[in-house]
Amino acid sequence: MDIVNNVREIVKPQYNTLECWVHSWPHIERVSANAETLARMENLTPDYCSLSVVSALCHDLGRIEEEKRKKRGDTPIHHALLSIEPTTQVLQQVGIKGLPFDEIVEAVAVHSYRVYEGKNNVVKILQDADKMNGFGPYGILGGIKYFGGFDYVDSKEIVKNKDNRGLLIALCDLSLRQLKGDVLEKVKKGVDFTIEWFDMLHTKSARLLVKEEYEYMVDTRRMLEHLI
Repeated sequence: MDIVNNVREIVKPQYNTLECWVHSWPHIERVSANAETLARMENLTPDYCSLSVVSALCHDLGRIEEEKRKKRGDTPIHHALLSIEPTTQVLQQVGIKGLPFDEIVEAVAVHSYRVYEGKNNVVKILQDADKMNGFGPYGILGGIKYFGGFDYVDSKEIVKNKDNRGLLIALCDLSLRQLKGDVLEKVKKGVDFTIEWFDMLHTKSARLLVKEEYEYMVDTRRMLEHLI
């Protein structure tokens, strides 16, 4: 769909301004790919598949302003709320309006909610697609940076090999062996937090696709418990 490609061209340069790799363009690529796969597996119409991908492409635009606010020392505002305005601008720019506009904006605004009981399928697909990206070695490496505050391996290697599971496991093992003290505790809590997401997934498709990576997270938690 041309609209999806148009949105991708608009948002990619914006995400590439982020200094922290965890939610930069590679994260968006992975989440949008997850969204497309899930939408098709859940037998959504082609139009709703496209809406799901567009929501994934826009969902973290607020991270850009969030990063700027953090540098300035401004009062924190949740990135999902900060994502609403830039998403609205992108949708207007590519000509999305009406119900599709409303459903995408809702999905972006609530994508990080732990519980969603509404009927918007775009929300459900986006929430699952985003959570899926937190599992497995790539998710743990992101968690080490996000919760622990440090990269113990070159983040460029993580991003470059984001689809190479074997190498990601090696980079993850190398990073985990270096965790100590408070950082180890923070990362362990982050892993616990992520593991809880499995039971929050809306779709059977997401649970099926992420099962192996979920089990990897559980094994990693056991290892971290042993280290503490």
